[in-house]
Formats: sequence, C-alpha cells, structure tokens
Amino acid sequence: MMKTIKNTLFYTLFLAGGLIVNAQEMYVSLWYGQIQNKDVSEHIELEREYYSNFWQHQIDEGNIMGWDMWQILNSDVNEMTTTFVYATLHSEPTFTTSPLNSMKGKSSTDRKAAEKRAMGHYIKNKAVTTSVKGGYGPQLEPGGVPTDIAVLNYMTVDPYKADEYEKAELEVFMPNFKENDQVKTGWGLHKILNYLGTDHPVNYITVDFYNSLNDLYEVRNATGELDDEAEEFWRNFEKIRSLKNSHILRKVMVLR
Repeated sequence: MMKTIKNTLFYTLFLAGGLIVNAQEMYVSLWYGQIQNKDVSEHIELEREYYSNFWQHQIDEGNIMGWDMWQILNSDVNEMTTTFVYATLHSEPTFTTSPLNSMKGKSSTDRKAAEKRAMGHYIKNKAVTTSVKGGYGPQLEPGGVPTDIAVLNYMTVDPYKADEYEKAELEVFMPNFKENDQVKTGWGLHKILNYLGTDHPVNYITVDFYNSLNDLYEVRNATGELDDEAEEFWRNFEKIRSLKNSHILRKVMVLR
C-alpha cells in the first residue's frame, strides 16, 4: 500500500498539471473562545437559548451556509478552562450578518442580559479564517451534518512547497482515505488565510471526523510497522509539512 501511495504521489506531482478547484467554494471562520470551567453549563445553555436563534436567522437569510459549536476535549493541563470552537460556513471569503429584530418568547431585556452574561464568560479569543481546499463526508454535503467527533491537525507547510503539499493531500491521500479508511467519516483540507509570517507558522489545517471518541482512540492505539521504504517516504514528506498541534473536538450544536 505504501509503495502504491508513494508511486502515485510522484506521478501526480510531476505529470499532472493544473489547479485544484472546488466544485463549490467554501470558507470556514473558526472562532476560539476560552472560558472558565465553572461557566461551561450556563454558557452552553445561553448558546442554545439565544445565540442559536441569531445564527439560524443568518442561515435563513442566506448570509451563511451553516454554523457549528464544538468543545475542545484535550486542552492544556492545569488551565482549568474550556475552549469552544465556533465554525461558520460561508461561500465567500467574508460574510455579513443581518439583525434579528425579535426572538420568540424572549424580550429585548432578556436578550441583552443573556448577551452580556455570555460575552462576560470569555477570557481569551482568536479568529481564524480558512478556505476549504477539498474533502469528503457529510459535513461538505448541502445541509449535511458532521459526525460527533472532529480532530483539527495544525500543519506547518513549507510555503515554497504549498502546491506540492495540496496536491499530495487532495490527489493522493484523500482518495486513499475515502476508499480504505472504514472508521473516518469525513476529512477536509483547509488553508489559513488571515495569518502569515514566521510568528504564525501554522498555515494549513486538516480535519478528521469520527462517529465517536472510542473510534478515534482505537485508531490511534493501533501501531503499524513501517518498512524502510515507507519510513523514507514519510520522513521526506515531513520536510514539506510538519504537525504542530492537534485538537480533539466534541460536537455541541450544529445548525443548517
């Protein structure tokens, strides 16, 4: 299998030409919000009661394609905080929002108080804008809902080898995942658009989707032996890209 992947990769990179273009352009804005653990239950409830209405309104108005709320499960040790990742899906590099003038069963006073409580929970935040270069799975289908677990892999890619890297991921590895990986439910390659430079070395994110945390851990627990050819292949590929960090996410809420 590894020999086949290796040969296909070299054939693709040196003989195949042209740009990789998505059938439908998609961008994802990731907003990371860190809060104290003691506020988690109330925060999720506020998101369900109030903010989900606002984002559903944006979908209904055609401003965005979808909105997800995820919780990072493997935060740094001893921080005593929880980080949520909000993913907004849109068809243009940027998006606008429309005001929600009323909310059924909620007064304007209630809404303002809920917004103040929710925003007061945040300790830190960060926004990352990405373009979806390609992928497969229900999360990329119209109205499709991602499965319960996602893994964000933060990659540092040699900028002079970015085209080579994208072709390898999309034309070699993705078809192999789709055909042979019976556990992964979806996959995607994202390019980061709003950060650049030596102080921001992560420039790509790959996303793996699974049905359950148990499925993910079983995959990670399996240890395969590499022959010399396979080891050489992966060591050479590591010269193009390296994995800097990985977050395991649990789905909290999805709107489409």
